[in-house]
Amino acid sequence: MSQLDLFADADVPDEPPSPPIPAATRRYLTDLPPAPAPVTTSPEARPKLATVKPRLGHYRPSLSNPHQTAFDIAEAVSYAWHHAQGGASIEIPMGVVATLALWPLRGPDAYLAADWWLSLDDDQLLTAFRECWARWWIMRPDLIDRATPLHKWIEDEKPGPTRARAVRAVVEAALTRGLLHLTSSDDAYSRSTTDVMGALLAIMRSKGAHDALAEVHTPPEVAELMARMLLDDMPLKPGMKFDEPAGGTGGMYRAAVQVMRDKNIDPHEFGWCLTDIDELAAAGAAVNAIIWDLGPHVLIACGDTLHDGDVTAKAAQQAREAIERRDDLHAQAAILAAIQKVEALVRGVAA
Repeated sequence: MSQLDLFADADVPDEPPSPPIPAATRRYLTDLPPAPAPVTTSPEARPKLATVKPRLGHYRPSLSNPHQTAFDIAEAVSYAWHHAQGGASIEIPMGVVATLALWPLRGPDAYLAADWWLSLDDDQLLTAFRECWARWWIMRPDLIDRATPLHKWIEDEKPGPTRARAVRAVVEAALTRGLLHLTSSDDAYSRSTTDVMGALLAIMRSKGAHDALAEVHTPPEVAELMARMLLDDMPLKPGMKFDEPAGGTGGMYRAAVQVMRDKNIDPHEFGWCLTDIDELAAAGAAVNAIIWDLGPHVLIACGDTLHDGDVTAKAAQQAREAIERRDDLHAQAAILAAIQKVEALVRGVAA
């Protein structure tokens, strides 16, 4: 299958790796897996938007209430998916929105990528999705493995025309309602103003499923009030770990990091451990951890602590294994590249 070379010939440098956490801080986080070591990746993607005529202002929603905008996006996505007869697999529209939100183009003009996305045909759209998830797997394999329910469907080489049509409808609905205005800022504080993944799960999941999983969506305004009440007087010391045993898509953590940033406290210096029984909620939390830039010390677990025991320890082991797989594949790729260079050199000498 031909690939879109989305990450070649870009003139944007790689983001520098996060500064290492001092050893004195790390000792408080011994039960979390180590932060993934940075690996060499291609430069950040910059779609060639010059070939697309941007319609300035076309994707400019009112962001006076980002939480309302998030729910407007969720409702538009839900309508688009079901109107196009996408079916009951809500992980697919959630995965589409997650991909668009994770797209690495950042900055004040990043919303112009909406026209670029809408210019792609069905094969190019799937290829772009795969490239996006592959890039983030290289950088955060621990989180992307947890988000597997949101992206495993893109490996289907020949999706049916109904699914392709429904996916495209979701792309258009999310973009035209202003998703990129919420998720493509180069400022983590701005990207953390709301929880689009949580809104999607709340809107798209049936009431019966919510009841069966005992899911209760905490209104973001309530989460913000609770976070401020808890953290305003709490002595926040680097190395502290927060633990949320029924965290959903991470709404409380989003509110907490906003309070921290208001106080000029770096969330990267803290540990964030979240557990939820619902694999889609846990997957959404993994995506949010990247969008909100929670930092290198994040552990997302999925399971029922009452029946499965210590799901956090299991999740920590899974995260370590994901990082080891990434490192092994990266080493193999580096060796293969070196062999190819030697072979090219030998051919050149022989010629």
